[in-house]
Amino acid sequence: MILDEIATARRAYYFLKSYKSLHTLAERKNEHGAFKDKAVELVTEIEAYKDNLDEVKREIFANSFTKKPKETKKLSNLFKELCIDKTDYERLKTEILLDFAKSYRDGALLVYE
Repeated sequence: MILDEIATARRAYYFLKSYKSLHTLAERKNEHGAFKDKAVELVTEIEAYKDNLDEVKREIFANSFTKKPKETKKLSNLFKELCIDKTDYERLKTEILLDFAKSYRDGALLVYE
């Protein structure tokens, strides 16, 4: 089986975009139950992954998925801050997505051709 990198990256991207909703659910004080427990588990797993990235990848990951909209940086500012160009950014972001897909639950997000 051959890994479909584009479909895998897309699946990981959409999964990680749900972080903000999961975080909101995990932070609710008076909520209890399976949904909250699962949200806490997923948020913890995503944050642990983020913490294991190097500084440049961590900033790209945080800016793309975990920061609040008012805290995110414009791409031009991010490029200057990290001393990268758009090509490097796209390559690093794809690497992050593929690596996350491979590491999440033993490859649960992987898509094969």
